[in-house]
Order: sequence, then C-alpha cells, then structure tokens
Amino acid sequence: MTEREPISGADNAWRRIGSVNNLTTITGVLWFDDAITYEELADRLEERLLRFDRFTQRVAGTDRPMRRPYWESVENFDIETHITHIALPEPQDKAVFQRFVSCLMSQPLEESRPLWEAYLIDGAGGDDGNAVAFRINHSIGDGFALMYVLFGLVDDPDSVEMPMGIMPDPPSADAFSDDSGDAIGNDSAGGSSVEAGSDEGGDGSGLSLGPDGPLEAARLAGKAVKTGWNLLTQDDEAETSLRGDIGTAKRAGWTEEIDLETVRAIGRANDATINDVLLAALAGAFRRLLQERGEGVDGLELRTTVPVNLKPLDQRDASLGNYFGLAFVPIPVGTADLNERIRIIHERMDAQKAGLEALMMYLTLSVGGHSPDPVLDWLMEQFENRATGVVTNVPGPTETVEFAGKEVTDVMFWVPQANDQGIGISIFSYDGGVRVGIAADENLLPEPSKLGDAFEREIEALAADIE
Repeated sequence: MTEREPISGADNAWRRIGSVNNLTTITGVLWFDDAITYEELADRLEERLLRFDRFTQRVAGTDRPMRRPYWESVENFDIETHITHIALPEPQDKAVFQRFVSCLMSQPLEESRPLWEAYLIDGAGGDDGNAVAFRINHSIGDGFALMYVLFGLVDDPDSVEMPMGIMPDPPSADAFSDDSGDAIGNDSAGGSSVEAGSDEGGDGSGLSLGPDGPLEAARLAGKAVKTGWNLLTQDDEAETSLRGDIGTAKRAGWTEEIDLETVRAIGRANDATINDVLLAALAGAFRRLLQERGEGVDGLELRTTVPVNLKPLDQRDASLGNYFGLAFVPIPVGTADLNERIRIIHERMDAQKAGLEALMMYLTLSVGGHSPDPVLDWLMEQFENRATGVVTNVPGPTETVEFAGKEVTDVMFWVPQANDQGIGISIFSYDGGVRVGIAADENLLPEPSKLGDAFEREIEALAADIE
C-alpha cells in the first residue's frame, strides 16, 4: 500500500455523514476477569493492530473540493498516543461504567490523527479484572471488517470458531501480502453477495446477486429499479417519542447475558431463525417502552435500518473498508401476541429484497462519497424520517478467546447512528450467550437500560411460552 491512497466512496461517505450530533464511530468493549496490563495491551496492539495500515494513517486532502481525500501515513507513529489508562470512580459498578461509555460515545475523534483510540479501564471487569474499550471511525471499516481486526488480535486466531463458518479465516501473515483479493474493489458491487439472516442469529447465509442468464438479469434489473423507487417514495416513519431532535449527548446501555440456546429453542418452536426471534423481542421491547410512556401502540410498525454485508466474508482482507448497505425492515410493535410477532417477521425477511435495498444504498453512498458536500447532503435528505433506528446482529466466536494471555470473558459493541436516527441496537453473540447493546441520544432515550430490561422480559416471556 502506498503512503497516499485515495479514500473509497463508501468510506468517505461514512466519514462525512458523521456530525457533532451523530458521530459515525463504532465503540466496543472487551472484558477481562483477570486484569490485562497497560504494557500487555500496548505490545499486542503494536504487534498485531499496526499490521493494518489504516491504524497508522489519517485522512488528508479534505480541503480539495474537486478531488478525493486520501489516507496518509503518519510519520513516527507512536502507539501509546492512542491508548489511555484510566480507573473508574467508586463504586465501579455497571452504572458507572455505562456513564463512562456514554461519555466516550459523545466525543468526536480527532481528525488530524488516525481515527481510533483505546482505553484500558480499571474497575470495569469485576474484583480483579478490567476492560478495554475501542473507538473506531466508520470510515476505517464496517462491522465485519472490524471483527476481522478483532480476531486477528487474539492469541490464537486459527482456533477462533465462528457459527456456521460465516467469517473468513482470521488474518495471518498471508493476509497482508500485496496480492490479497478484493471482491468488490474500487466501489464496484459486481460479484458481491448478500449475507442475510441465518439460524445463528447473524448475517450468515450467502445469497448471490449475480444473474444466471439474460432473463434472470432482466428480472433482477427490473426488481432493482422498483426497489430504488420504493426506497425513495416510502412513507415517513411513524411519529413516536423515539424520534425527534437529537443532540450531542449519547447514552449507552446493555442487557445481561441471554442464553443463546434459549433463543435457539424459541426459534425451533416457532419454525423461525434466531434472527427472527431477536427482532420479535426487540419489537416487544419497543412496545413495552412506548406503553410505559403512555403512547398508543395499536397497529404500530417501526422501521429499522439493518446493515447487510455485500462482500463475501471469505474475501475480507487487511484493506478493511465498508462493503455493506442498509435494508429497511419494519417490525410489528403493535402486535401483542409474542409468537405472532415472530411469524410476521419470519415471513417478511425476504433476503433478495433486503439485498437489493442494501445494494442500492451502498451505491448511493459510494456515489455520494465522491460528490461535493451539497450532493451528499441532498442524497441523505432523501432518507431522513424513514426509520426509528439501526439494528445490527453479528454472531461472534462460539468459544472464549484469549488476548495477551488473558481470557476475554465478554464482548460488547455499539453501532453508530447516522442521519436523523437516534437509536442504535447491537446484538452480539459470544461463547453461548447473547448481549444487546443500546446506543441512544439522550433526548430520546435517557435511560437505555429500560429498553434493555424490556428486551430481557420479552425473551423470558417467549421462553416461558414454550416450556
């Protein structure tokens, strides 16, 4: 990779659509019951993280209105300038840690430096443990790219087992060679595939968008045109207290660990996937929250934007980047019956429709990323007031992993929001459990834990229904 590399359209779009009110920054946390030291963290990041060029590069050339900005290597890069060691104040409980993560999510990254930072946090991992928080700007890569990074940092990447083999091999020395493949490459979406919802609760099964012949190509082109028109002309999102003016203060929350086998059993009982169950539980959690606020929910549907992977996972490599689009998925908040919500969502999860919507959104962002600010602003305005929040579901390793000799006891991340959406729901599975991370604008959801509690009650009710 050269010292200067033009930033791709999609990566540049995600950098530019971030605002002081909605930072496009991904936040993640690794917990350790046995504390990791500052030296162990710094050594591991220097050894493994810096193999990815993006983590030693900054974005430059942003003052050239008619030319693309570029990634520029930082001379004499020092890993320790990106790592901060802090201790939580007493009582060092979950509420204190949530406030700390909330503060992190409210602060922009410094654009004159590589767009990431790490925090070693004492008092966040139990009596003898701690935690590491990472913040990474979305322009560096999407969630799947950052999973690729994360599991290249663990002690034995080759031993990482992902559900149904949905992730590529973790990065090794071969992944950093100059001849690594790029399925989409240079903002083209040709030859990509859609990773749609799987029975492992994530974006797992591939659906090819490539036509098999002239008739299939014509049919798919017609559906793509119709999909694009539907995206532009869909009705505005329903008005609830979960939408409104957003500000700079963000709030973070997360659920307790939910047993993945329990979710799988609920899915089997309803002839549905884990992903169906989790979205149905989310619809119920929104229903409970709005009812507690005294709002009517009868017949209510809320749209969520769901990231859909557009680059085959076995072709992910050290160049990272954003290769995903957004599909608009309505969830039946107004349906009271638990099992009926699962049935409705299962019937609506049309993988090809979601893939076409995601592809259209990806191409829109790619074009916008190469366009002047007024053009990108206009493109994003076409999708304002179209959804309540973003929901992402990523399955992680089926067994625990170790980082610098210490077992990672838990993992959580928070998806960033964009445009006028102020709610982000991140579902992540790890070592047989599922956690739901909630990122919210303070104006809309000042206590995210209430939504998390409602989600847990929905799972408990669904589980009781099959006993």
